[in-house]
Amino acid sequence: MVNKVALLIGVSEYEPDLNPLPGSVKDVDAMQRVLVNPEMGDFAEADITVLKNPQRQEMENAIHRLYADRHRDDLVLFYFSGHGIKDERGNLYLSTRITRKENGKLVKPSAVAASFLHECINDCRSQRQVIILDCCFSGAIAQGMTVRDDGIVNVQEQLGGKGRAILTSSTSTQYSFAPEGFELSIYTRYLVEGIETGAADHDEDGWISVGGLHDYASIKVQEAAPAMTPKFYPVEEGYKINLARAPVGDCKLMYRRKVEEIARKKQGKISDINHRTLKELSHSLNLPSEEANAIEAEVLQPYVIREEKLQRYEQALSEAIERQNPLSDEDWIDLGGLQQILRLRDEDVAPIKELFQDKNQARQPPEDENSSNKQTSSSTPTSHQKTPSESLFSRWKLLVFGLVSVSLGVGINQIWLNQGQLPETPFSYSVRDSNDRFTEVKDADVPSGTFNYGLSTTWAPIRGAVDNEIQKAFPNFKLKYVDFTLEETGSLTSIEKLLDKSIAFAQYSYPLTEQQQKNFKEIPIANDGVAIAVNPKLNVTRLTLDQLKGIYTGKITNWNQLGGPDLEIKPLSRNVIGGTVKFFKEKVLGDPEYSFSPQLVKAVQSTTLGLREVSREKGSIYFASASEIIGQCMVKPLWLGKDTNHLIPPYQKSSEEKTSECPENPNKFYKVNVNALSDQSYPLTRKLYIVVKLDGSIDQKAGEAYAKLLLTPRGQDLIEEAGFGRISK
Repeated sequence: MVNKVALLIGVSEYEPDLNPLPGSVKDVDAMQRVLVNPEMGDFAEADITVLKNPQRQEMENAIHRLYADRHRDDLVLFYFSGHGIKDERGNLYLSTRITRKENGKLVKPSAVAASFLHECINDCRSQRQVIILDCCFSGAIAQGMTVRDDGIVNVQEQLGGKGRAILTSSTSTQYSFAPEGFELSIYTRYLVEGIETGAADHDEDGWISVGGLHDYASIKVQEAAPAMTPKFYPVEEGYKINLARAPVGDCKLMYRRKVEEIARKKQGKISDINHRTLKELSHSLNLPSEEANAIEAEVLQPYVIREEKLQRYEQALSEAIERQNPLSDEDWIDLGGLQQILRLRDEDVAPIKELFQDKNQARQPPEDENSSNKQTSSSTPTSHQKTPSESLFSRWKLLVFGLVSVSLGVGINQIWLNQGQLPETPFSYSVRDSNDRFTEVKDADVPSGTFNYGLSTTWAPIRGAVDNEIQKAFPNFKLKYVDFTLEETGSLTSIEKLLDKSIAFAQYSYPLTEQQQKNFKEIPIANDGVAIAVNPKLNVTRLTLDQLKGIYTGKITNWNQLGGPDLEIKPLSRNVIGGTVKFFKEKVLGDPEYSFSPQLVKAVQSTTLGLREVSREKGSIYFASASEIIGQCMVKPLWLGKDTNHLIPPYQKSSEEKTSECPENPNKFYKVNVNALSDQSYPLTRKLYIVVKLDGSIDQKAGEAYAKLLLTPRGQDLIEEAGFGRISK
C-alpha cells in the first residue's frame, strides 16, 4: 500500500541568546492545512506529525520514525521552519527549543545535526522524498528583519540522494527573511499560496509537482525581495514528485493566471487597458467582482511590497542628502546596509541614485546665504532632492492619476502626492531668518553628535516638517532617522529599541505604563487625532463612538443599520500592534488588549494599503492618524462624536487654492482640524510623546533637547502646519 507521510516542525521559542521566530509555528499550521485538504495534498491527518517547539530528543525520535519502515513508493515529506545554525566547520544544525550558544558558538548537544537527518534519509527505502527547509541561521536581526540563513552550507551535499527533492528558502550564502506585515515566512507563504490556489500547477495537468511548486514560490519571492533566491536541488526524478492536486477549469484559477501573466510582463503595473481586459474576463467567467478584486490584490501584493521597499530606500537617501551633501563614506555604507536588509539588488536601486544625480545636474538647490556648506561636486546627489513620496512608484501613479504641480520659490514647498499612496515625510524647505530658529533654546542645551531616533509611524509628517529646520539651526546636532521595517515599526517596540541602544530617543504615540515610567520619561509634544476613513461614494457622513464600537465588534454589520445603503461593512485595521491600534482599542472598544476577530476585521500591512482598500471597496472602513487621512483623494473622513449631539469633524476647509484631481470628493480641499485637536474637543484625541531612557547619558540629553526644540513657539507652529494640535503647557 502506498502511503503519504509528513513531519512538520516549527520552532518559535528559544533560549535568550537566540531570537524568537513567532512565525515558525504558524508556518507549520499553514502547511498542515493545505496537506490535509482532500482537494489539495490529500494526506491523512493521522499520517502528519506536527511538532512545535520540540526538545532535541523528541525531534530526533520523530525524524527517525518518519523515515523508518517506509516502502519504495511512499511519499515522505519533511518540513522545518526555524533557526538553522552552523558550527565552526560549516556543518548545518537544525534548532530545537533548547538550542543555545556559549561564547558565540553553538552548543551542539542542544541542536539536531543535519548529518543525523541525512543518515535517516539515506536509510529510508522511499524513492519519493521531499525536504523543505525554511530555515534561519544565527538568529541575527538587522533593522527589524529576522535573518533566516547566513554562511556557507552545502545543503545538496549534506542532504542529497536518489529520488529526492530539496527546497530551501535561499542559497547557502544569502539571508532569508521573515516578511514584513505577514504571519508566515515569505517562502512558506508562497508555497502555501501555490498549493491553495492551484497556481503552482504550471502545466495545468491537475497536479502540482515539487518542481512546479518551487518555480511558483521562487518567482513570487523574487517579486517581493529580488535579492532573495530560493534554491531547488532535485536528484534524478525528484522534480517530478507530485505533492498536491490542483483544480482543472476553475474560474478563479483561470483569472489568477491571467492576472499573473499581465503583472509579470508589466512588473506589477496594470494599465487601464489591462484592467478592461481583466474586467471582461471576469464577466465571461461569471466571477464576482469582489473575488476578482481579491485575486488582483493578492497577485499584486509582492510588487507593492517591493515598491514600498524602494520608497523606503529613496526616503533614506533623500533624508541623508537633506542632512549632508556630499554624503560621507559612512552614509554610503549605511545605505548599502539598508539595501541589503531590504533585499534589493544593485540594479534595483541604481535608477534611484541616477534620479538624484540627474536632478543635481539639472538644477541647483536654493542655499541659505549664511550656510557654509556649498556644493562641491556635480556627480554627488545634491542637498535638496525629491521628497520620499516622489518615488518611482509615485511617478508611475502619475500616469494614472494625473500631474501634480510643483511650486518653486525661495525654497521648495512640501510635495504631497495623493495618487493612491500616503505622503511619507514631506520636507518644508525654506530659507528663514536666523532669528526664527528656535531662539529660546541655547546651544549649550543641544548636544553635538549623531543620534538615531524614530519608530512611531504617526510622527512621519512631523519629522518632515520640523527636523530639517532643526538641522539648519543646530548643524552639529545630527538626527538620523532609523527606518525599521513595518514588522517592528511602531510605538510599542520603542522601549526595546531604547534598551538595546538602536535609538537614542523614541517618538511615541501611547502613554508609558507606571512600570515603564520608573526607567523612562515621556515628554508630551503634540496632540493627534485618529480619524475614520470610508469610501467617498458611501452615503454616510458621521458616526458616534458607540456605532464605531459596534462595527469593530460585529454588532453592526451593514451600512443600512446606520442610515446608509444595503451594503456589508468591512472593517480594516493595521496588523501590527502599534500605538494607534492600541489607542483605538482602548478608547473605542474599552480594552487596549482587545483582539479583533480575523473573520470580522481584515488586517492590512500599512495605512497606505488600508486606504487603497477603502478606495477600492465601497463598504470598507479604516482608522488612522488624521494627518494620514485628511486631504487624501481616495477616501472620505467622517464626523465623529461621543453622541449625535456632539459630532466634530476631524477636518476644516483649507484656505489654500488647490487644483483637485477628484472634484467629487472635497477631502482634497481639507486640512486637519488642528483647533479641535489642540482643545481636545475631537473625541479621539491623543498625545504624542518623546521618550528617553533615564540614565543620564548623552542620548537622554539629545532626546530632551529635541523635545525642547519642538515645544518652542517655532516648533509648535511647524507641528501645527504638519496637521497636529499644539500641546497645552
